[in-house]
Formats: sequence, structure tokens, C-alpha cells
Amino acid sequence: MLWVIATITTTPGNAQNVLDALLEVAPTVQQEEGCLRYQPAIDAPRGLTHDDTARSDTVTVIETWSSRAALEAHMDTPHMARFLDATADWVTHADIRLIDPVDA
Repeated sequence: MLWVIATITTTPGNAQNVLDALLEVAPTVQQEEGCLRYQPAIDAPRGLTHDDTARSDTVTVIETWSSRAALEAHMDTPHMARFLDATADWVTHADIRLIDPVDA
């Protein structure tokens, strides 16, 4: 199993556009083989640390994949290519973290 935390920084005022595009593609992604979770999200109004400020130009996607091969296949799908193309002018940076869960 592989977790993905994708933090997408947008140009000012375009977070909702990116979020809308993610919500549009999410049902298709969620049907992909190996996708266990694909959840677009935005910052909650208040954090648990000293920095309570929600990032208004940030969208996060929480993903769980059955394997790295499933994630790589996801990145090669036509719908993800369309998403990336459609949002290219709105995204200034995407920090994609691959995380291996550790059993506790």
C-alpha cells in the first residue's frame, strides 16, 4: 500500500478552479484499479499548531493506492492528462509526497 499527499499551490484566486477540476475527475479516479482512496480537500479554518491560518491558495489531495504500479498507471491515464492540461495555468507548484505506511 502507498499513500500520496499532494499539496497543490495555485495562483491567487484559483484554488476553487483547481478544486472543481479535482472534484470532476475524482469519480473516474476512484474507479481505477488499485485506487483505495482519492480525496480532494482544503485547509480547515483552524489548525492545531501556532499557525492557524488556512492556506487560501492551496488544495490537498489525500490518496491511497494498492501499489506503486497502480499509482503509476493512474498518472498515465487520459483523464489525468486532461486534468493536468486544464489546470496548468492555475498551478504554481505541486508537492507530491509518496508515503509508505508503517504498521503500529
